[in-house]
Amino acid sequence: MKAIKPFSIKATVSTGLVVALLGTTVGCAVVGSGYDNQPVYRGDNNSQSNNFNRVSQQLRQDLRRKGYQVIDIRADSYRGDRALTAYAKKNNQAYELKYTYPTLRLINSSKKAWPDNWDNKSQNNNGRYKENKRKDNYQNGQRYKKGDVEDTIKRESRYPAIKRRAINKVRAMGYRVEDIDLEEKNKRGVFEIEAKRGSQKYEILLSYPNLDVMKVRKD
Repeated sequence: MKAIKPFSIKATVSTGLVVALLGTTVGCAVVGSGYDNQPVYRGDNNSQSNNFNRVSQQLRQDLRRKGYQVIDIRADSYRGDRALTAYAKKNNQAYELKYTYPTLRLINSSKKAWPDNWDNKSQNNNGRYKENKRKDNYQNGQRYKKGDVEDTIKRESRYPAIKRRAINKVRAMGYRVEDIDLEEKNKRGVFEIEAKRGSQKYEILLSYPNLDVMKVRKD
């Protein structure tokens, strides 16, 4: 039997250690993943999408109460953290506003030139927003998605007349109506109305179609 020389044993052990270390390094490289390579928000995770829709809806409502017309809200990042960027206009001035996610703390606000395509975005934004927040639910034994409630109501022949009645009712209450929109809340239609009395702004909620006053809140 041929004896193995000490030098050969040492070389074999060293080679084995190098291969093992390289294997560990490669394994780490494959398993590990950097944050920069991950999407900021959206993916296949439904909870992330639902959270984004919820937070962006809150931001939209906050900006509307402050007098902005919201054109678009997009997922963004800021110094490696998640963020939201809102594009809006106020007094015919365009703004880009960046907020932390999900706490909605204002990071910065800057005035922008008015892009030509923003008018089209403004007209189509409400439909896109409702499409993003669709979620399966059941009502009266039939399958619906969030957003279908609003669409179904707005297709009713009586809807324009009820909307006018809602405006007249708020005016009769002593308010000046600035904006009115139909939203779905708890599987029911609700008119969200922005109004003023003097210099004070209010948000008024009326049920559909009975127009019962659900809430009157100062902005």
